[in-house]
Amino acid sequence: MGFFSKFALFVLNFIVFGVGVATVVLASIFISKNGEYGSLLASGTFTLPICILIAGLCILLLGFFGCCGALKENACMLQTYATIVLLLFIAEVVLAILIFVYTDEAEEIVTKGMDKVFNEYGQQDEALTKSLDLAQQKLHCCGVDGYKDWLNYTFGNGTGNVAMGCCIEQTENCYAGVAYEPEETAKQTIYIQGCYQAVKDDLQNVVVALGVTTLILGLVQLASISCACGLAKNSRGYA
Repeated sequence: MGFFSKFALFVLNFIVFGVGVATVVLASIFISKNGEYGSLLASGTFTLPICILIAGLCILLLGFFGCCGALKENACMLQTYATIVLLLFIAEVVLAILIFVYTDEAEEIVTKGMDKVFNEYGQQDEALTKSLDLAQQKLHCCGVDGYKDWLNYTFGNGTGNVAMGCCIEQTENCYAGVAYEPEETAKQTIYIQGCYQAVKDDLQNVVVALGVTTLILGLVQLASISCACGLAKNSRGYA
């Protein structure tokens, strides 16, 4: 039984190590997106992926040390390991619940931050204006929820103008007064989808992969705790 627990714990922690690597990669992809359309988002929006990256590194190290603990069969080390994994698992469950409960609030915070950024378009910050144009061109989007948003922003308020980056073909005055047009007319000239939905769609595959990775990690952690406790009990028995 002791050999089985030792082998199982080693394999499980090797899987944890792999999950840690996957988490680091996925978080890095998230962060790299900041270079593509970070100008659309308020400062601090990418704090969560950075936290996920740090967590991934911790998981990676935990898996490595778990493998070492399994090989040495030290009861104190194994109990400490099991306690750390249990605390990490509880934290993951609490975080998952908070994300589920406060999804609407989080979306509202992001969209309000985006509205603030878009409202600065065409003002004194030329670099921001160019970045927003580039991001909207890349994502084929216009405004936060849609092209009509530009009626509420400083640049389009009273004129119906949208950003130059909204134009499918960037010709002279392609953006002028388009926010007043109905969808059927506007979509002939500009992108009408909102950038918030475009960002969500662009990140969807990464989010799903991260969710599956987290689920696998949770199941492996529970098995690791069981094996570590069993191996620690056997180690004390032989001591």
